Amino acid sequence: MYLVSVTKKFSTCLRHSPTRLPLLLSSSSLHHHQIHSTTRINAKRKKDAESEPAVNLQDYTEEQQLKFIRDAEYLSQKQGIDIWATPTETLDVQIPYTTAPWSKSKYSSFRERIDQWLSNQQNKFKNMFSMMRIISYQSLPGIDLPSMGLLKLLRTPVQICTCTSTKPTSWTAPMRKIFVDNYVELQQALAKHDKTTVSKLTEVPYFTEATKLLKKSSSSTYFWTLHRHLSPPKILSIRAMEGHLGSAPPRYGNRLVVQALVRFDSEQSLEIYNPQGKALHTPPSPSSSLSQTQPSTQPSTSTSQSPSPIPSSKRTPAEKHRLTEYYIFEKKMYMNTPWQVKERLYPRAGRVVLG
Repeated sequence: MYLVSVTKKFSTCLRHSPTRLPLLLSSSSLHHHQIHSTTRINAKRKKDAESEPAVNLQDYTEEQQLKFIRDAEYLSQKQGIDIWATPTETLDVQIPYTTAPWSKSKYSSFRERIDQWLSNQQNKFKNMFSMMRIISYQSLPGIDLPSMGLLKLLRTPVQICTCTSTKPTSWTAPMRKIFVDNYVELQQALAKHDKTTVSKLTEVPYFTEATKLLKKSSSSTYFWTLHRHLSPPKILSIRAMEGHLGSAPPRYGNRLVVQALVRFDSEQSLEIYNPQGKALHTPPSPSSSLSQTQPSTQPSTSTSQSPSPIPSSKRTPAEKHRLTEYYIFEKKMYMNTPWQVKERLYPRAGRVVLG
């Protein structure tokens, strides 16, 4: 399915290219009636291109699709385009939900509850399979398998089965730290209206959503504060597959594309001021404060870049809110780019997230 998806993308990209792949990309007529006017010629060509039937790549064998990819790579090299840098589709990462009869998750029928339980088990198996693939490519950040001792390597099956663990000894701990750092940096960039950093740390479709956020109240000044994590950030679902299908190995890294669904449960506040310095946010109230516990990380504060920043003495603290968010992070291992936020997911109404 991924091969079909990739070839469809390349077909779309190259469809309007001056050079077309013969037979595979176009089924339009090779002969046109003589037209005396240049304008009429261009109009007819445009009309023919719009009415051209779409190519159904599923009708071709895998060998033919691979040949198409090789041809597409050749054309992309001539035109200076990296076809493997195109955005990938979101993989089947999923939010697991509780299914026990005594849980607070609501289901319309017993069959729906069973289906969700089966979906949870499928997610576990896919997590383990993806971890095996990531480990086989040695793509776990901060984990150097060759330098590990024999005793630690013998725990590989345990690490594969506990990839969603939040323990600091888990092999996914360095990856989770990267997710937290990038999450904080992205929130800071949004508060600062730092388009460069937002572009670096986001991928379509979340890039589109982040761009819309930047356009809203661009004249306002923001102070974003992460006070603490109420629970450790957790990987709920992880997927890995070969995203680089070129005939030659990638020049950087390996062929994998990895996507991880991460839950952040934190206490945050956001101060908003208009250009005159007037507070537009709700100040804290004693009854609304959460129970005080030791934060798992140090508070992180970000302010927006403004021609007239608000002095600390004139700032009004904002009310703290508990915020539980679910973000999909993506890393193309064959590109020298950071882990990027690809999408934000929202739990189903009436369901309780498992774990």
